Amino acid sequence: MAKDLDAQEAFRTRPLDAGPYTFVAADAFTMKVREAGRVIDVACLLATGVNADGHREILGLDVCSAESPMPAG
Repeated sequence: MAKDLDAQEAFRTRPLDAGPYTFVAADAFTMKVREAGRVIDVACLLATGVNADGHREILGLDVCSAESPMPAG
C-alpha cells in the first residue's frame, strides 16, 4: 500500500491553492497490513482541510510502519 501511495507523485506535489483553509485537522489511525508474508501494524497519518469553497479536501496522507523512522520537521 505504501509503495502505491509513493507512486502518486501528482497528488504529493500538487499545489494547495484552493485555500485559504478555514479548518485543518490532523488524525492518525492504525491498521493491519500484510508485508512479506507477515501481518504488521502501520500508522496512517491523514491531514484534511476545509477550503475556501467550504469543501473538505485531503491535504496529505502518509503510511509508516513501526520500523519506519518518523519524518523530521
